[in-house]
Amino acid sequence: MLTLFIKMLPLVLMTLAGYMLSRHRVIDAAFNRQLSLALVNVFYPCLIISSIVRSFTWESLLQNWAMPVGAAFIFVTGWLVGRVTLPLLRHHTEGTRRCYHFICMANNYSFLPILIAASLWGEMAVALVIFAGLGPELCIWTLGIKALTGQKLDRRFLRNLVSVPMLALLASIIILALRSQLATRGLLPQVGSHSRSLLETLLDTCRMTGSATIPASALICGARIAMLRSGRILSPLMTGTCLLRLAVIPALCVVGLLLVPMSSEVRRVLILIAVQPAAMASVTLAEAFDCDAEFSAAAVLTTHVLCLITIPLWLAVVLG
Repeated sequence: MLTLFIKMLPLVLMTLAGYMLSRHRVIDAAFNRQLSLALVNVFYPCLIISSIVRSFTWESLLQNWAMPVGAAFIFVTGWLVGRVTLPLLRHHTEGTRRCYHFICMANNYSFLPILIAASLWGEMAVALVIFAGLGPELCIWTLGIKALTGQKLDRRFLRNLVSVPMLALLASIIILALRSQLATRGLLPQVGSHSRSLLETLLDTCRMTGSATIPASALICGARIAMLRSGRILSPLMTGTCLLRLAVIPALCVVGLLLVPMSSEVRRVLILIAVQPAAMASVTLAEAFDCDAEFSAAAVLTTHVLCLITIPLWLAVVLG
């Protein structure tokens, strides 16, 4: 447990840096918003392309189809739990209710699992986490937007599927398919050729740009946490939200994942995703859709602090 705590410490320290920068007015709300847009539209898509193209072949990608399906199962389970328990929040504002439903559905399915997977199992596990993100991305831009807006799924929400991270996932899959076809026909550029060097340089550029994903996300979250009031953290609603997000929903997901046949590598990564705290993206999306961003930030802070205990416990109990 202590080892995993130490592995997670870099994320805590980067979040603390964002907190301190905000408190000293180096980062303000406008900058936080702009950095969020840069993360979603530049840093994270580059990380997606770099990790998938470097770690997978077309054949190994097809073999790991259970990753996005399993991750989508995790999100749908959370959405259903949130929907069932939503009537308990009838005395709260509509914005808070919507954020609560979204947080029940969406956990930190990418940034924190990437950090932990890289520390525990290496680059292939990181690629599995990122490929699994296809399922949550589909859920966020359909069920998640429905939760945040309270409106029906229609053509407007289907357009949200055309996000930059989704396009990066699609581009990565196309690249792997083309590389497989070219290799089969003996048409891949030779090592040392100008075209091969150019392709490797482009991939290195994606890797360097994508490496900013985790630090940028932590800074954004830390800066938003600095704006919180203590009353939003110490409340019965936050206690119940943390209990659902860190215990009840993970328990339902873990049971489901243990019952389905799959490789041990896939199962352990999916279990890691299932036990994560509230998604950092919930803050940015709450602001974008005029919901209770302060409640989202409080949930992110509280669940991330508590997950320093719950994640090691879950992994120790389930994975041994």
